[in-house]
Amino acid sequence: MDNFRELKGVNIGIEIQTAQDKWPALASIVFVPHTESDYHQLTTLRDELKTLIGKSENHPLASLMEVVGALIEKYELEQEIEERDTWHALSMQMLARAYGEDEPEYTTDMLKWVNPDYKESDVATAI
Repeated sequence: MDNFRELKGVNIGIEIQTAQDKWPALASIVFVPHTESDYHQLTTLRDELKTLIGKSENHPLASLMEVVGALIEKYELEQEIEERDTWHALSMQMLARAYGEDEPEYTTDMLKWVNPDYKESDVATAI
């Protein structure tokens, strides 16, 4: 461990060794959530930390609460993206079903009335 650099006056090798020694005790409560169960476990931990820490930014566990919060936010963002992608895929399937390959070409002379505010260029930029 002597080959490690120093960062802010701290020997990184010693810090890594300390983390390695302490990590097994923390790994069961601080982790990247991959399931809804993991997510709920982390939110429970965050809530307990909030109760313990309160508004004290100088509390020794304040940065742990920040890390747990970041892990929760990352999971929530991934879930939002996954849900949006699912909705997009479903809407594309429904459009494909509604407008199949045998769909006739609609012409403007088939319109019952014309929208005076319609601009064809707006349609192209909205897509």
